[in-house]
Amino acid sequence: MEAQTERVFMKDSHLIKMMQTFTGSELRSFSRFVDSPYYNTSRSTTLLYYEIKKYYPAFTGSDFSRELLFKKVYPGRKYSSDLMNRLVSNLIKLAEKFISDKANRFEDLNLLAGLRKRKLKNYFLSGHKKITEKRVFNLYEEDDIMQQLLFDEEYGNYFLDADKYIQWDRHVDLAMEYNLIHFLYRVSQVFRQKTFSSTEKDRKTNAAFHLEECIDLKRLNRQIANSDVKNKETICHYLSLVILNSTKDKKLYEEIRDYIFGNDLINSTNNIYTGYIYLLDFLTDILKQTKGDVRRHYLKEKNRVYKKIESVYFATGRVEMLFVFFRNFVLSGINTGELEWSEYVLKKYLNQIKEKGNEPVGKYYDALILFHKGMFEESLEKLSFFKSEKYFMDNDIHFYDIRILRLMLYFELNYLQEALSMVDAFTHLLSRSRKMPAAHKESAVLFATAYRKLLACKADKKVKSLPELIKKISEGRSYNGKTWLLNKANELHLEESH
Repeated sequence: MEAQTERVFMKDSHLIKMMQTFTGSELRSFSRFVDSPYYNTSRSTTLLYYEIKKYYPAFTGSDFSRELLFKKVYPGRKYSSDLMNRLVSNLIKLAEKFISDKANRFEDLNLLAGLRKRKLKNYFLSGHKKITEKRVFNLYEEDDIMQQLLFDEEYGNYFLDADKYIQWDRHVDLAMEYNLIHFLYRVSQVFRQKTFSSTEKDRKTNAAFHLEECIDLKRLNRQIANSDVKNKETICHYLSLVILNSTKDKKLYEEIRDYIFGNDLINSTNNIYTGYIYLLDFLTDILKQTKGDVRRHYLKEKNRVYKKIESVYFATGRVEMLFVFFRNFVLSGINTGELEWSEYVLKKYLNQIKEKGNEPVGKYYDALILFHKGMFEESLEKLSFFKSEKYFMDNDIHFYDIRILRLMLYFELNYLQEALSMVDAFTHLLSRSRKMPAAHKESAVLFATAYRKLLACKADKKVKSLPELIKKISEGRSYNGKTWLLNKANELHLEESH
């Protein structure tokens, strides 16, 4: 029993969790790290490490217990939990130091600072030249903005130490410029996040909103554009994002889109560039206000932005697929009639989504695509395999999507009694829901209300109320299932008029 307990503990220890993240190359580097007397002077710690390493990468086995590992390090010695804990603790500290060194974003800058403080002038200048020659700081990547800022500050400090005040002053100005860029980068991040759920409380407690309201950003943008500031193009771009958030100007949207699409530095960032989110926010807002051909135009425009994001970040493997994008990519293809795009996304990225604990998610999206192909029975059969209790991601937000699809299928297959029971149960669930975001809940309520009336028109032949229902659906805000409801209501009205 004791050996079993120790084995489980070893497998689930912090050390093993960290070592499981090491690639083969990193493990070899970590081995050199453990061997180095600068970092580790304990021979027993080294011996334990090499015994543990034998179990990489799975770190499993009937003999992978603390007790048996202890015997390998100390043959013939009675097992000591305290001693074993000290050795494991040593390895955890070494692993933490190794991970910290690997993640050190400012290694070159730390070297420059050290050389300057030791007054090693020639070495400092040589190091500065090497960084200048080998690095292109990407001012659309936060880490690079920070490094560029600190790089110029350190160079300025070198001139200050040398009593060269003109050069010092010039680099202080440059550092200030990069400070401004970083500030605007962070401001743009705040507005990107707040556009999804802005409230009065946010405005009272968030300084960025006061910045927008109290500073004439358009005037600031014009003045910088007409100045000799070194990085004026980048500064103006960040300002334009915040201005777009306020004005929803269509011409400005097109200028920003073209700038982002054609900018190689932006499209080489390691994370999805925030400007893409501004484009999507703008389009989401426009789609809430438009109908007919104009709405179809902006749906295609949104699909265009999604495809660009997919090709730049996800298809290249630079970013692992995120569920929110996976869902929106699939829906974008459906909304524009490009079902091939939806199927491509489903096939290419489904496994990445499943790995995050959403095993049944493919069944739902398969069923959704089949529905839009008009294969209703196949869609319902596919949906029957979906187990909502195993659907862990955003369950409170997305559960209504699944029920709406089932309701639409029941209507198409003429399962009217089942549809009536389900819509009543759905309405009851919505009335009791406290976790669903207000906007999602409102959409679901609008669908359920209109669906109930549509069902009554079909089942009870209440055709006289169809024109009023069509008018109400058409003039109402956009929500999931609205287009389908409108199409079905119009079809019923056309059938009765004949």
